[in-house]
Amino acid sequence: MSSRTVPFSRGLAAAAFAVFAITAAAEVPEPQSYWMGPMHGEVPAALSGARVLHAPELAVLLAQGQAVLIDAAAAPRRPDNLAPEAIWKPVPHRDIAGSIWLPDLGAGQLTPDQDSFYRARLMALTANDLDRPIVFYCHPQCWASWNAAKRAIGYGYRRVAWYPDGAEGWQDAGHKLVAAAPEVPPQAGH
Repeated sequence: MSSRTVPFSRGLAAAAFAVFAITAAAEVPEPQSYWMGPMHGEVPAALSGARVLHAPELAVLLAQGQAVLIDAAAAPRRPDNLAPEAIWKPVPHRDIAGSIWLPDLGAGQLTPDQDSFYRARLMALTANDLDRPIVFYCHPQCWASWNAAKRAIGYGYRRVAWYPDGAEGWQDAGHKLVAAAPEVPPQAGH
């Protein structure tokens, strides 16, 4: 075997592995239930029972004014290693204009109180219309919106859409983001 053959073979093998890795990442399978792993990482290209949207389709849907837009991004958390007396000021959250920010309701598992709150908010936002279009998003490569949309499908909503490009994808498509305040379940006993 010549010395030229070995580097070429290694290079070819490395290239083949790189193509395989990219293809494998692009083909993340849909979980049977909710995603229970880390919330940030490669997501499937589809969600059974939902329509996948990208910026042009979302812009048309929003222009029609009928869709409920849900931002499922998690709320920022005070870092565990921050000294108790240290001031913590999270970066302001920005989302697509007209969105309702329901943080943490895209978790893999909800408490009974979270589930009740989520069902009630969706019912109120859709005026109890299971055919009202609902679009879910958060950030690119974020499972929270995938889980939140899957949960809405499980509640019986029939016109669920998922926008996997997230707020950043909307901004990259030339649209503005606006400051947002979260809607959270009332604390028990308050």
